Amino acid sequence: MHPSSARRILMACAVAALAVAALVAPGVASAKTSTSHCLGDNIIGQGSSLQKGAQQTLWDKGFNGTPVTSSKFACKTPGEEPTVTYTSDGSGAGMKSWGAEGSLESEYEPGKFATTGFADNNAFVGTDEPPSATQITNIEKQESTPTTKTLLTVPVAQESLAVVVHLPAGCSATSPAAAGRLSLTDKELQGIYAGTVTTWGALEAEGGNVITGTGCGADPIHVIVRQDSSGTTHIFKQFLGQINPSSLTTSEGSETWQQLSEGSLNTVWPTAANVTPAGGNGGSALATKVLATEGGIGYINLFEGRAKGFAPATSTTFWAKLQNGVKGKNTTYSDPSTGAEDTTATAQDANCNKVTYVDQKGTPFPPPAATAPWDSVTTSVTQKAYALCGLTYDLAFTKYSLLTGTSAKETETVKAFLQFVTDKKGGQSQLAGHDYLALPKGAVTSEAVAGAASIG
Repeated sequence: MHPSSARRILMACAVAALAVAALVAPGVASAKTSTSHCLGDNIIGQGSSLQKGAQQTLWDKGFNGTPVTSSKFACKTPGEEPTVTYTSDGSGAGMKSWGAEGSLESEYEPGKFATTGFADNNAFVGTDEPPSATQITNIEKQESTPTTKTLLTVPVAQESLAVVVHLPAGCSATSPAAAGRLSLTDKELQGIYAGTVTTWGALEAEGGNVITGTGCGADPIHVIVRQDSSGTTHIFKQFLGQINPSSLTTSEGSETWQQLSEGSLNTVWPTAANVTPAGGNGGSALATKVLATEGGIGYINLFEGRAKGFAPATSTTFWAKLQNGVKGKNTTYSDPSTGAEDTTATAQDANCNKVTYVDQKGTPFPPPAATAPWDSVTTSVTQKAYALCGLTYDLAFTKYSLLTGTSAKETETVKAFLQFVTDKKGGQSQLAGHDYLALPKGAVTSEAVAGAASIG
């Protein structure tokens, strides 16, 4: 919630009977008499670094009419619009600030929110690791009267992940599917992160890769991973779990990729991979580490990967092409981006248009509503398409009145903003050509729109 909202306590017992105007304490917001959602209070959001480009360069501005869209949820009255401020410090940080691990806290300042109330947190949380049933319960316990089915997991976009490479000095690579770059099979990619593929020369076994340069074949692969709890890591590990469902040895015991993708295990990796943490939080820190590490490899969302210079490709830095579907005689490979992604720095679309989403638990996809858990959603690796894609979500509440320190004016802004984000004429249309992709048509979009509409 916006920090100033601590002065405007919304009492849950009064919600059913009182008009919303009576719920807002005196202050700047009380001078606004219009019922328009565009006269709500300023809000802040926190979380997913994968959403950074969409939130900070597209949606926040588009919601306030820059540029003007045809969405009925956009605000177009200069000087009157509420601002939406988004901090991209990782999905884990956002989830923890809402009590996903059992108490309100900051990932970087433990206990910061333990006594000051929900108002010092965020109006919404961006995450690529949707909360599990247990985490949903933990978050709903922060309410004055814990109430089920009040937390919303609202899908807001699709994004692809890029596997980014920095070859050792003096080395170069090429492959039939990508001149001057690597083409990685599912087996090779999973092996790198499981610790069974450890040298650059080992990548010549499949995909037609050729590594040239004195001693390059024996040079070690340095596996760079996110340091912080990350939704990007969640998507990546879920993908690896589709390739290899077996257990792996870690410092915590023996877990599957699926188990390693969630909660406290998000930052844990197989011991054999000998991973190197990025040395900072967010996708930008990982990209910086890969660029500084000869022989490094990492994973990053497409928007940040391009912004950090992995396209256009150079002789030593690039993103790899990944295998489409099941390996066979006619194995094909794709990039995370559409268009001439290996030769241009110009943003394209995330290459997720043909991806098939599935539920790892075997239940039908999508989940029945935005109030249900979406944590086991991943992509199928048995399709002829770039499969390293994922949905990203914004968390909100149907009843902000149950959270100490929130206001009706803030609730108006959260609702209108997420309605704008999920509107095909608003935030969804803005994603085109910006290294993201709009939500899949059909049930996913319908549930996202319905979830946003149910706020407040």
